[in-house]
Amino acid sequence: MLVKRSVFSQSSYRFNCGKEIPIQIGYETYGTLNKQKDNVILVCHYFSATSQAISWWGDLIGDDKAIDTSRFFVICTENLCNVQQKNPNVIATGPASINIATGKPYGMDFPVFTFADMVKIQKELLASLGIQKLHAVIGPSAGGMIALHWAVKESNMVERCIGVITNAQSPIFTSCNVLQHAIRAIQLDSNWNGGQYYGKAEPFEGLHLAAQMMYTNAFSTKWYEDMYKSSRETLQAPQDMERAVAYEIEIYEKVKENITYCDANHWLYTSRATMLQDISAGFSNMQEALERIQAKVLLISCYEDTLQPAYMSEETVKQLQVLGKKASFFGFHSIYGHMGGILDTHLFAKQVEEWLADR
Repeated sequence: MLVKRSVFSQSSYRFNCGKEIPIQIGYETYGTLNKQKDNVILVCHYFSATSQAISWWGDLIGDDKAIDTSRFFVICTENLCNVQQKNPNVIATGPASINIATGKPYGMDFPVFTFADMVKIQKELLASLGIQKLHAVIGPSAGGMIALHWAVKESNMVERCIGVITNAQSPIFTSCNVLQHAIRAIQLDSNWNGGQYYGKAEPFEGLHLAAQMMYTNAFSTKWYEDMYKSSRETLQAPQDMERAVAYEIEIYEKVKENITYCDANHWLYTSRATMLQDISAGFSNMQEALERIQAKVLLISCYEDTLQPAYMSEETVKQLQVLGKKASFFGFHSIYGHMGGILDTHLFAKQVEEWLADR
């Protein structure tokens, strides 16, 4: 499998919020673009992932796999404000980037971005490669949100759209329980300093709490009971209120490990973008947005997922079917909950492969 890493830049990009700045994003490709340039699959990454799609969907992407790189040319880009801003393999403009007008990091002066912005940027990238048609666009969670925006905003370009553990609108429960609380946790950290903490002590505890809220909602309740069973069994009454119990310590350390490369402002902005997820934005209602879709749509959900409930995807598919669109829903069970869309890809790989092959 041919793998290549590249960078795409725009000297001036106008965000949907109206602000204009130069941007750049890294991207990774797998396989070979054919002469007709019609074998392209765009893979969009989830909240805390990167453009290295084979590092998190390696069981799904590769030669002779569901997303067959011996047949398809696969592209995965970074999202703006990638939370792994400190990862040396990540190139993505965001609040930590230098504002050429001031010579300092943007901080909270960075424009509000949405997943619809990512569609416009990715379209320009594809145009620079001479690609005018997508065999498919696919992604899990936030990546699936971007994929659905593609199906609405660029309906003439997309033949197939596959959204995994995702939804057309961000659930209010998730927005309040995980995303809004994450933003507040970061902003309440005394080191946040209005987002201008660069070169100073960073708001680590705020970021850690934000990440822990995501971590403790991303798996099923049973997974946590099984994962930290030994910690519960050794639970003893603390001698004082400050003494943490065993699973507190284990989870704290696990989250700490997970955010090694993360930037607090980038987490904050990505949380806001996820909260703002709504493919009907700019339309009079959801039906009007769904009517624009020409692609064949497959939505895949985990029934144990509390972050992106399966019933919401089922409802979207029913709406598409009523409108005469070709749409299908596939649900699966996984102890991993939301993360089943990343860790249990074998449970829906067949459905992905068949949808990509469907004529």
